[in-house]
Amino acid sequence: MANRHSVVRPLFALLALGVSCSGGKVATTTTPPPGSDAGVPDAGADSGVLAFQADSPTVYVAKVKNLLVGLPPTDAEVMAVAADPTQLKTLVQGWMQLPQYSQKMERFFELAFQQTQVTVADYADQAYPRQIAVNTSLTPLLLQNLQESFARTMLELIAEGEPLTVAMTTPKFMMTTALKELYAFLDAWEVDDSGTVTDRFKKANTGLQITVETAQGPIPLAQTLDPTNTNYMHWYDPDAATEDSTIAGCAMDPIVYPANGFTLHWLLYGTLDNRTLADGTKCPQSGGTASAPQLTTADFADWTMVTIHPSATGQATALFYDLPTLRSATDLALTIPRIGFFSTPAFFANWQTNLSNQMRVTLNQALIVALGSSVDGTDSTATPGNPPPGLDVAHATAGCYGCHQNLDPLRSIFSANYSWNYHDQLDTTLTAQPGIFAFRNVIQPVSSMGDFGNVLATHPLFPTAWVQKLCYYANSSPCAPDDPEFQRIVGVFQSSSFSWSALVAEIFSSPITTNASATRTGTLNGEVVAVSRRDHLCAALNNRLGLTDVCGLEATTKKQLMQPVPEIVSGLPSDGYGRGSTIPVLPNQPTLFYRAATENICEAIAVQVIDVASAKQAAGTKYWSSADPNGAIADFVSIVMGLVPSDPRAAPATSLLQAHFSGAMQQGATATAALQSTFVAACLAPSAVSVGM
Repeated sequence: MANRHSVVRPLFALLALGVSCSGGKVATTTTPPPGSDAGVPDAGADSGVLAFQADSPTVYVAKVKNLLVGLPPTDAEVMAVAADPTQLKTLVQGWMQLPQYSQKMERFFELAFQQTQVTVADYADQAYPRQIAVNTSLTPLLLQNLQESFARTMLELIAEGEPLTVAMTTPKFMMTTALKELYAFLDAWEVDDSGTVTDRFKKANTGLQITVETAQGPIPLAQTLDPTNTNYMHWYDPDAATEDSTIAGCAMDPIVYPANGFTLHWLLYGTLDNRTLADGTKCPQSGGTASAPQLTTADFADWTMVTIHPSATGQATALFYDLPTLRSATDLALTIPRIGFFSTPAFFANWQTNLSNQMRVTLNQALIVALGSSVDGTDSTATPGNPPPGLDVAHATAGCYGCHQNLDPLRSIFSANYSWNYHDQLDTTLTAQPGIFAFRNVIQPVSSMGDFGNVLATHPLFPTAWVQKLCYYANSSPCAPDDPEFQRIVGVFQSSSFSWSALVAEIFSSPITTNASATRTGTLNGEVVAVSRRDHLCAALNNRLGLTDVCGLEATTKKQLMQPVPEIVSGLPSDGYGRGSTIPVLPNQPTLFYRAATENICEAIAVQVIDVASAKQAAGTKYWSSADPNGAIADFVSIVMGLVPSDPRAAPATSLLQAHFSGAMQQGATATAALQSTFVAACLAPSAVSVGM
């Protein structure tokens, strides 16, 4: 950006302004274990720790609203809370009705239920020995569907009044047609513990051929799917005539395949399977163009709630290739158990298992998600039986017995139901031993995945675990379990029958989040001011400026291919989770890399919102003109920086930005470049790129 370096001093003045008026925040170098007395400030004069200073509504109303919806506060909202602090809960409940709240909670649930952090390769076990999809136009859409499905499920169930515990037991899932096809395909493509595949489509269609053609023109799908029609299993694909045209003998129209479930699954995605000709010539697979798939982009956006259930006696399971039926289906008959967050393909892709691990990682991560606790050798719960059911005596040696005597009976719940590739378990030795749930003072027999979900839903650790997850989300640090305020919030969650909305309203209006009064959590941790990590930053930029996926995080917008913001965003710190860790990954530090990345993002956005020709403006996006710098600067302070007029920081910030604009103009910058640079200064202010400032 022109003259960027000429405005360094005003920018640092903004940074200083943000710190000096932030409400007395104290940086802490370490976070003591919750519940310990380590790090509790000494009342002595030489303790080196500032006395507690309560945050003002100008600070905490902005923090809470940004976390929940990514929007700045209004002056009326701040003044209402200043006059009556109890009004914050009312405001929170109102913000929860906004569409931006659902967007942010969807991302929270994706991470909390560990449905993210996977690529298409991570699904290879379930689709063994291939990839679930290879067409480059549709694969990103499928991966996004898989990531979003359970989070959307929870948002819908919560909206229907269901308790959060339903996440452990639900047989209902928000699905698109593409997901229905995938679930049904995985049901038909059986992979056992040894990696042996049973193709149920092939077994049911002995002697059938799949024909793919171009020259004869489009074939109505109704004919393709009608066994009585001469066009049965004849599919139109515009790529068929040119597929593998560079290899002698491979270019042919039509292409004929023997019945194969994977060939048909890929065909729905426009992918032509590899084949070997009579003379031995090998024709490789073709991923397919954007016009080849039978699935449409609409099939990745038609979300609906679907109930998954075992097939009744004499009932056929869902046909993965019958797209017309799948498009209207609200229930699927399948054989693979699908119940709760721990049964989704995304969760399984995260936590792959094998012959050695035998579901131990899958089970442990399920405990972490549901109960915030793991099998770590500290659990004194004695599993019944001598030896305990499912105990792996080869691994349970003297040094490992403490973990295995709990872990092995627990993981047997999974191994009795799923193969190592997460299909139906066909080994009768394993199906006959469902294990037992014995964890953290709860011992219950189980005979199904439904039983497992019910035990998780009723476990005494469940409420504290989920209150703690929101503590991390709100403050980037844990709440002290022995904090009376934390315990009060847990009690509210329990007494509300595990209402997620009640919990959100309670914790985001609590001093644990607002720092409006002293709490034991605040005494132990200090008040953590975290950088606005990727999801928070991108949500704020979108929602405050009226942009549509400026960071390119949504596959449906195709903005991942646009530069430079999506490329920069990929390197930003973001929320995450790790194997075996009960604590989320929450990078907090304002490193030089973060500073450089956010500056480049702000510069790129400035060009999109300053002096944009009317013909290029998008509806709903906020634009500013250099012909009205004072009006633009007022918006920069209130919208971008989130400082309301009654905030004591607002007037100095306005003066600094005005001086910034004037200084840039005096040094020869155009009015457009000067206002763009001023926008960047506001965009990099602490209140804009941090949470809690």
